[in-house]
Amino acid sequence: MQTLIKPIYLAILPLLMMISPAISAEETLNAKQVNALFSDKTVEYRHDKLGFEFVVYHAPDGTLRGTRDGHPMGELQWSVNDSGEICIAYQGKKRCHPIMNDDGVYKKYTVDQNGNKKILLTYRRFIDGNPNDF
Repeated sequence: MQTLIKPIYLAILPLLMMISPAISAEETLNAKQVNALFSDKTVEYRHDKLGFEFVVYHAPDGTLRGTRDGHPMGELQWSVNDSGEICIAYQGKKRCHPIMNDDGVYKKYTVDQNGNKKILLTYRRFIDGNPNDF
């Protein structure tokens, strides 16, 4: 019996190696997933591009309140578009970006004209509700 296992394994191994590059732990979330991840959650993250630390509450009514580097920030608006991008309205502009799940680590990113992803920020923690009373 053992003599059959090795030839079968050796025959299957190249097939597994061919399909393994197609298997990725990285997934871009859809609108339903993004809503579930953020709605009624307090989120902690560092904005990689700007260098600021944020703790913000995403209220189910679309308001966003919290702190930036420990200082209270003005109320903003958040939403999720049909493409599944999280949108934040501030300074008179609405900016939308996709969210990626990379093996349980959530990241916001942009995509350049060549299709390359650039990470804007990595979310550190999602906490149910608004424990900080923002």
